[in-house]
Amino acid sequence: MAGFFSGKNMKLPKLYALNKKLKIDLSLSENPLGCSPSVFRVLRKNINLITEYPDPYATKLISSFSKRFKVSEKQILLGNGSESLIDLVCRVLLNPEDEVVLPELTFPLFEKAILLNKGKPVFIKMKEDFQIDLQALKNRASKNTKLIIVCNPNNPTGKSLKPVMLLDFIKSVKPIPVLVDEANIEFGGKSIIRTVKRNINLLVLRTFSKAYGLAGLRIGFLAGPNNLITRLKQFSQPFPLNSFVEQAAITALEDQDFLEKTKNFMTEEREFLTSELRKRNFTVFESEANNLLVKVNSIFSSATRFVQFLNKNEVSVVNGKSFRGLGDSFIRISPRRRKTNRLFLKTIDKILSNMDNGGTYD
Repeated sequence: MAGFFSGKNMKLPKLYALNKKLKIDLSLSENPLGCSPSVFRVLRKNINLITEYPDPYATKLISSFSKRFKVSEKQILLGNGSESLIDLVCRVLLNPEDEVVLPELTFPLFEKAILLNKGKPVFIKMKEDFQIDLQALKNRASKNTKLIIVCNPNNPTGKSLKPVMLLDFIKSVKPIPVLVDEANIEFGGKSIIRTVKRNINLLVLRTFSKAYGLAGLRIGFLAGPNNLITRLKQFSQPFPLNSFVEQAAITALEDQDFLEKTKNFMTEEREFLTSELRKRNFTVFESEANNLLVKVNSIFSSATRFVQFLNKNEVSVVNGKSFRGLGDSFIRISPRRRKTNRLFLKTIDKILSNMDNGGTYD
């Protein structure tokens, strides 16, 4: 499958991120609870910051990150969202035709960043249960491999890797840098960010767009060994974040109660949707993230057909065809509040009932 990008086409599919949201939206993996109430208060209090240049080094935020994640301040690099840091890593580490080894089924913007920086993505097939095949990644790495990328928990599967397995893998492919994207780690799995101090080829990527609920502010950061972070900083732009964003991130970091509330909420809604969809003969894969990979009921000829039915009923999800290697039998959904999740299920019941009665939705 071509995946998101092919030839000169570098546009995101509309339904993945750029289309208008429908009334019942389970597409983008935003936090249904919003963000910490403290963030709103601190932003209102600091409205005057819009007239001032931000600290080019974001000193206070770097210090907050360092204390929270037990990583040296020198080992942290900020970015305007994870995407800017993914692009920076590819821009600095890759020369034309250098290879990047990564799982076939993963966050699609990795592929775009590699191609935009004239690298060559090398995709490794998943295991039968859609888990990342670390041994296959290692076996494919060669002298032409300049970067390996792993998403943990993975997107769109929500599956996570055990830290001991991941760290053994990282050590086994030295000196090739390994970028581990932990965008959804607050929901499940265990972070390896504190190990960057003793792994010379490890880069860990984090974001505030998911559990912290600050997707619109674009806050990402990278942790890694001194040699890699110093090299990346030489090519990074000044003022990676504005003053408002720095204040918001510091405040969000401090509110660990909200983070715990978000994790518990997502676990409950994820389990609810998993149970209910399975009752309706949909295959739902176990997830530790804020999304679910779902194989549609076989009554539908394809996921595309099912998505069309949903769209006609003002429901938006992500078609699995947007992900390389999935084919046309899957969708990805992001759990919302219970009321929205029930409306989603009610819509599915309506569609199934119509089909049982010979309806076609044409």
